[in-house]
Amino acid sequence: MPTEVAIEDMQKKTQELAFATHQDPADAKMLQMVLQGSVGTTVNQGPLEVAQVFLSEIPSDPKLYRHHNKLRLCFKDFTKRCEDALRKNKSLIGPDQKEYQRELERNYHRLKEALQPLINRKIPQLYKPVLQVTSHRDSFSRMSLRKLDI
Repeated sequence: MPTEVAIEDMQKKTQELAFATHQDPADAKMLQMVLQGSVGTTVNQGPLEVAQVFLSEIPSDPKLYRHHNKLRLCFKDFTKRCEDALRKNKSLIGPDQKEYQRELERNYHRLKEALQPLINRKIPQLYKPVLQVTSHRDSFSRMSLRKLDI
């Protein structure tokens, strides 16, 4: 199923970001490579394109709701990890890379803005209130009351 492949792909990208962000000792080159691969202008067509293909329409088949929702949550996690990675990169770079950092941040904000409507739209059917079944049994009539000897 293509949606499952997209989910795995986004989870992999998210894990790479998390790994590069929390690597100890920090590896600025590795972090920037992963960041560039996530938010770079030409590359972000990748994640954005995946989101547009799989999240622009709510599936007509209820069996696909779970995968749709999971992919949506993967993208939320991905954007959060991008933000963490950008913050970490900012703390590692020297003055000579400030412009590069600004470019990465601009690309990230463009990507996040484009993803927002796709990842914030929830499947209404998943959020319908659960029907309450009220029982009209009279539980008192079935209760046995016994006198306790003290």
